[in-house]
Amino acid sequence: MPRTPDEHWIENEFRRLNAGMVTRGRSLETLLREAEPTLTTRDGEAFIVDRGALERLAAAGTPEERRALMIPITLHFTADATNEVYVSEETAAAVLRKAEGWGPSYPYREGKMWLPLSLAMELIRKYGGAVQALYL
Repeated sequence: MPRTPDEHWIENEFRRLNAGMVTRGRSLETLLREAEPTLTTRDGEAFIVDRGALERLAAAGTPEERRALMIPITLHFTADATNEVYVSEETAAAVLRKAEGWGPSYPYREGKMWLPLSLAMELIRKYGGAVQALYL
């Protein structure tokens, strides 16, 4: 079915919002070995990740989780859920839950951990590039 002009416009706006997104993550363990942990954005720019944020995540994870956790952790923002976002990666959900001390709050179910929008915005601010937003 052809897209409407509004759908085409929205798609272009989301593409623009996501231009600075990192599309190829790297493991937390690998980034911690670098003097200046750096990722590359979709548009080819270097993106330096805050070492303190990486260290907080590492402290919360097991050695296996540090190897498996891909940075940045992506929070998925969708038009279908105006007050919530989700994390689709199970290891990321587990490490965030421990790092933030959420206990059983925000369980990972059916491939997603849903979070309130306000909490998601705080995570993006707090984790200095180790957590990113993806607008769908």
